[in-house]
Amino acid sequence: MISRRKTPDGLPFRLYRREGKFKVSYGYKLPDGKWAFRLSAQRNNAEAVAEIDREARRRADELNGDAVLAGTTQALFDAYFSWQEGLPEADERKKAAVTLTENRVEAKTVCKVFGKVKPAAIKPHHIYRYLDLRAKQGAPAKANKEVALLSATLEYGRRLGELERNPCTGIKYNPTKPRQKYVRPEEVALAVEIARVRGGSYLILALCVQTAYLTVSRPEEMRSLVRQAITPDGLLVPVGKRKAGQMQRTKVVRWSPALRQAVDEALALQRTASVYVFGNTSGQVYSRSGWNTIWKRLMGYCGKAAEERGVTFSSFTLADMRPSAVTDRMEEGDDRITDATGHADGKMVAKIYDRRRVRKVRPTA
Repeated sequence: MISRRKTPDGLPFRLYRREGKFKVSYGYKLPDGKWAFRLSAQRNNAEAVAEIDREARRRADELNGDAVLAGTTQALFDAYFSWQEGLPEADERKKAAVTLTENRVEAKTVCKVFGKVKPAAIKPHHIYRYLDLRAKQGAPAKANKEVALLSATLEYGRRLGELERNPCTGIKYNPTKPRQKYVRPEEVALAVEIARVRGGSYLILALCVQTAYLTVSRPEEMRSLVRQAITPDGLLVPVGKRKAGQMQRTKVVRWSPALRQAVDEALALQRTASVYVFGNTSGQVYSRSGWNTIWKRLMGYCGKAAEERGVTFSSFTLADMRPSAVTDRMEEGDDRITDATGHADGKMVAKIYDRRRVRKVRPTA
């Protein structure tokens, strides 16, 4: 049994470095006391020493199970993201930065199942099992997005010659129903009220949600909203996902008393000179896990408060603000809703965001 190192040296588990008078050597000791490998280089040759240091760490990580092995699906994902990030901005194949951020999160889930196998070993029935498994876990729609990412990555693998056929081709995705959640303005108001009592991060998140509703914005647009977006005329918010080769479009949401108060209050809560309007205690954008943890707690507090008051309340998310705002504006007869959402026409708005259950029409003359 190997004991703990007397002096922490930052080397991987079981890897040891020895500096002699003329040579520097690295060795990995197995549980039975034998050396799995030993590498050495002349001490006065800095480049050679650096090379064996990298090689020894790589081998040790592989033996410890901490490294991404070459030829695996995990390695292909890494290569795919590196390729995407290296594409010129004008390249039509380059994904938007926000999409790549989402993809990296999705890739972690996919790699828990397929990460250690070779891409060529993945068959269509494996993918169907994955879709079924994720559906049983309550995430059928998320599974569809994850398989779509897997397909794009495997297609890149075909480009590299790592497989002949993309097993995702022709796959039938999980049947899904569009989310129909509608958040009433009074529910948003209750969340802000309870968050104001709790203070701190709860209030920052609630103000971010309220601002998303008032500006008809996507979650990522609000979580990463910067101070430079605050102008005398209103709040400058990105419109839609920026595609490769396109200029980022923006919309100016003119100030209302509620919007002005929400932004000013969020800025007053910042503990650092953060560039973000709704930054965390370190002045950075809230991570998804951090955001979800705090927001889930707040929804629990709101549920208890609503029960005590005898009012109806249902938990909601930041992503529910955009469709709820669209629904309310369409109910009020807003004929410029496509400008607020940034869509080229009203088809997507009518299909995804309009969640009116009752349509009000004028009688004929």
